[in-house]
Amino acid sequence: MNFKRGSVDVELMRILHLWLLAAAFMALVGLPTVLADSIVSAAPKAPPQGPANGVVEQRSADGDVDYRVFYGRGGTVEHEELDYNHDGKMDTFYYYKDGLLQRVEIDTKGTGKIDLWVYLTADGNSVQRYERDTTGSGKPDVVRVFGVN
Repeated sequence: MNFKRGSVDVELMRILHLWLLAAAFMALVGLPTVLADSIVSAAPKAPPQGPANGVVEQRSADGDVDYRVFYGRGGTVEHEELDYNHDGKMDTFYYYKDGLLQRVEIDTKGTGKIDLWVYLTADGNSVQRYERDTTGSGKPDVVRVFGVN
């Protein structure tokens, strides 16, 4: 490559352009994952089986319960609770029906009040709608519905 003041190396510009396009594509591919992680804590893909009508807890090093799962008849998960920010209070709640995740409720601000509700489709694979309380009233004031024609 020869660099001369005032001249443009077309091949170099083409390579740089391709690199920038590739970097932008990779950023866009990874972006939904980053945003999803910041909004909804990841629930297990398949909830664990457990004792019928039982509760299983997991404690952190400081002795506080940071995860709790409740099982119904037959050992299927009914709901889970998670202390996401490790402050000693449960702040993320997963609700199941017939073993499929149906709803997630999150206290995103650490106030002790739920301020984000995420509702999934019956198969538990897609977000149907989410609701958000931006005023601290305990009631949603922002609602976004997906997949409605």
